Amino acid sequence: MPSLTKIPIHQQQITAIGGVDVLHMIYQKDEQTINKLNEHRDEYYSLAIGIKGTGAITCDMESISVRPKSIMLIKPYQVHSIEIISKDAEAYFISIAPFLVPEFCRNIFENTAVSEQSMRLSNMEMKSILQMAEVLHQAFNAGNPFKAQITNHLLNALIIHIAALFLASQQKQGRKRNQAFSITQQFKELVSEHSFLHIASFYADKLHITTSHLNDCVKATIGLSVTQFLQQAMLLEAKRSLYYTNTDVKKISFDLGFEDHTYFSRLFKKLTNETPLSFRNKFRE
Repeated sequence: MPSLTKIPIHQQQITAIGGVDVLHMIYQKDEQTINKLNEHRDEYYSLAIGIKGTGAITCDMESISVRPKSIMLIKPYQVHSIEIISKDAEAYFISIAPFLVPEFCRNIFENTAVSEQSMRLSNMEMKSILQMAEVLHQAFNAGNPFKAQITNHLLNALIIHIAALFLASQQKQGRKRNQAFSITQQFKELVSEHSFLHIASFYADKLHITTSHLNDCVKATIGLSVTQFLQQAMLLEAKRSLYYTNTDVKKISFDLGFEDHTYFSRLFKKLTNETPLSFRNKFRE
């Protein structure tokens, strides 16, 4: 597989508002955009609600079917590309910044195996999800002065509904986990218990394995090295604080465990190409 640095990493489109973008994609109208989606990674979660058409995408070297009456999930930094899409395809496509996804929903999404990231819906489930997506799309494109707030509340309801469907599917499957997945889950739990500022060897020692083996397991499961995962975990918490609170950057950096707030700001800019304040301000305009 190509290395992380050689695979393009896409940020959200300029049409995104407050970390959310909602598109009603129709193949006949959006053919050029769809056909340009070669192998890449996204910094955000993607949810596709299939209405019509069939096809397939490749996600982390596995093929995922695109079907009517289905939901497809793409997680941040998964390598994916379109294999084939029928010309009658129609779907709602929603991109969501990770810091907007509730923690319990994010855990469900992260525990979803690639083979289960496309889920067929019953007629009743599809009707409910489609209605929510349509209302979200209308709110996203409306001129309401409280559009961001309305959109976020509608999005939150949709995310929770979809997460519940994926959780039910996981429980029904009762699938067995391989060793790499199990180690990665234990690693994530340690990160939540301790700090993402520790180096990889700290977690490897806790798990009684080598740092190399931990890196291999995490890379095989989520496509990132331990260091990259820890950086993304730090960014997620930082962005949540910047987005949801008015806490100053210095206090946020200390709360995250940084002794030097200027180092935190430099690292944030290095990883995101913007300062913490510029990230906050673009949602406050």
